[in-house]
Amino acid sequence: MRRLPWVMAVVVVLAASMPRVASAQAPERELVATISGKVLAGGLVTGLGWDGGTLIIQTAAMQKGEPKAHYFAVPGRGMELRALDGLPSAVESYWKKKASRKSPTGLGTIALVSGSKLPMYGIASQEKRFADAMDMGGSQISHEFRIGDLVIHRRRDTAPYDGEVWSWSPAEVNRVAYTDEKGDLWIANADGRNPERLLKGHFTLPAWSDDGRVLAFAERKGDGSKWEVSVVHLSERFRQ
Repeated sequence: MRRLPWVMAVVVVLAASMPRVASAQAPERELVATISGKVLAGGLVTGLGWDGGTLIIQTAAMQKGEPKAHYFAVPGRGMELRALDGLPSAVESYWKKKASRKSPTGLGTIALVSGSKLPMYGIASQEKRFADAMDMGGSQISHEFRIGDLVIHRRRDTAPYDGEVWSWSPAEVNRVAYTDEKGDLWIANADGRNPERLLKGHFTLPAWSDDGRVLAFAERKGDGSKWEVSVVHLSERFRQ
């Protein structure tokens, strides 16, 4: 799990554009942790990872003018978060695989396509519209993460950090989980084929468990003073 270059990144979930299908029956979502108050310390949830069967949550908040990361373990259902002294080495290794732009099997590659355009406002001469666009901030930069023809995420201005909006499955499962512009949670084959929506929501930070059976994700609530971390237990067809 990356430490500080991304810990203060703003979590905004955006787009996808390609024909997809919704799951016939949405899996049951299980809330496993609520992050708020002193634990969150006015910061963000910036990473989820797995240490074997234990889910690890990373938060980040400003301390003395510098971003500082904190780590918590979710011991089990209904149990309180346990603060950790640092990032477990297994989770750091997990994050590198989960956030890579190439799937564990090498069959899927995530490409970032960025571009800019100058928006034109209203009905007027081209010169007037150009001037209005400059007054409104000039060019808009857009970023797209793609796997083949599948756009898994779009964002304006600042691109997501690697792993913020996707997670590769274990190699034997050969899939990818990701969140779209609405924050809906999707699963597709590692090469971008057969995308299928699991859940509608405002989710981010998908994290596929090491055994391929569970998918964790986070959701920023309201003004950001509270975050929820949930899991879904995946059916057999998503693990074949």
